[in-house]
Amino acid sequence: MSVALDTLTSCFQGLIPATLYTCAADGTPNSAYLSHVEYVDAQHVALSFQFFNKSRRNVAENPHALVRVVDPDTQQGWELRLRLTRSETEGALFDRMALRIEAIASYCGMKGTFRLLAADVYEVLDVRKVPEQPGQPSLVARRPPDAVFTMRALQDLSQRINRADGLESLIDEILQGLDEVFGFNHSMILLPGEHPQSLVTIATHGYPENGAGAEQRYGEGISGLVAEAMKPIRISGLMRGMLYAYAAKFRAEEQGWCRPDRRIQLPGLANPESQLGVPLIVRGRLVGVLVIESEVPYRFHEDDKATIELLGSYLAIAIQNALLQEAADESADDATEATSPAATPAAPRLPATREVTYYRSDECVLVDGEYLIRGLPAKVLWKLLTAHAADGRTAFTNRELRLDKSLQLPEYKDNLETRLLLLRRRLDQKVPDIRLEPAGRGRFALKLSARLALAERP
Repeated sequence: MSVALDTLTSCFQGLIPATLYTCAADGTPNSAYLSHVEYVDAQHVALSFQFFNKSRRNVAENPHALVRVVDPDTQQGWELRLRLTRSETEGALFDRMALRIEAIASYCGMKGTFRLLAADVYEVLDVRKVPEQPGQPSLVARRPPDAVFTMRALQDLSQRINRADGLESLIDEILQGLDEVFGFNHSMILLPGEHPQSLVTIATHGYPENGAGAEQRYGEGISGLVAEAMKPIRISGLMRGMLYAYAAKFRAEEQGWCRPDRRIQLPGLANPESQLGVPLIVRGRLVGVLVIESEVPYRFHEDDKATIELLGSYLAIAIQNALLQEAADESADDATEATSPAATPAAPRLPATREVTYYRSDECVLVDGEYLIRGLPAKVLWKLLTAHAADGRTAFTNRELRLDKSLQLPEYKDNLETRLLLLRRRLDQKVPDIRLEPAGRGRFALKLSARLALAERP
């Protein structure tokens, strides 16, 4: 090859469809569009075997093929002459390709429909430049000329993280720093939920609503797939892949292969072009998932992959340390203060009234008939509000919540700090009349700016 294959990694991002040309044994040609060509190594690429049955039959008869790809940065086309060497149905390459397909399918509510049958690995026999075609318009935004993950930018983010004095400020600094330092305007952090194989959105940045409390099951959406696979997912040209998925979905619904209206609505941009999901892992345990998305098609580059994974490890350690520090601070305070804080004087009566209803069977709280939150945060909120109604208390501690058997906190890793943070964010978003304000290590205060009418239902 006159051109090194690893210099063409921009062509393998899926921003511009590739074209696959094959030929049957009798000389009958066939062409098909490919959404993605996977770079394997300096001498091989891989194509996904899903729906291209005609192309697959041709290659079985004649193992030679030609793929034309386009560089999204320069609009230069390249022809790769290929020879099929093997098909893989398991292993790292197969898993990586299957994960990308599932991420796009899940975004469109088609998880499990686009099943990767095999990763067909081809030896690249030759690479040739396609003659230029003057007047062809640029199909995607050009790649920014400057590197995103510079050493200075990483140092700036590190300084922000080091200034954080708790879990809440740490998460805010991470998301705000990703925006101001790296230019990633839309991001979110999800932490493990109460139920196994689930995530809960703890904070977002750049969206109209903070999204606190939005849940995601493992295997659904980019965050759920990242959590399930414990591997990062980086998708460029997402809208193009989604259009392909929607076309296949429409065809499947016409044929009765799947039920209509199955799309899973995920929080985020209406028209994303690039998505990045990074698992936050400490010693093999998932601490959370960071998701970044952009309306720019080629926002996350191949050259940034190693730095992104390193950044994820650093953020995971920072979040884990913040959780451990809050627990340690709470234990230190326990030695010097009473188990149950003294009652505080009742607050003055307030004019407005909010109806707060707790449903025991569903463990959820509704305010003025609208859903607020469920699970442990709901039980905590109900405990605080009923205690306030009984004796006017407004001061509480994490310790008393842990000692309250009615909350049924697990003995190991109860994640109380993250649940309180989630509850605060959810109240800020939906019911600003009810606030939980930190009041020192392991302490917080209940602040009300409205009268509450409490009701408990089965």
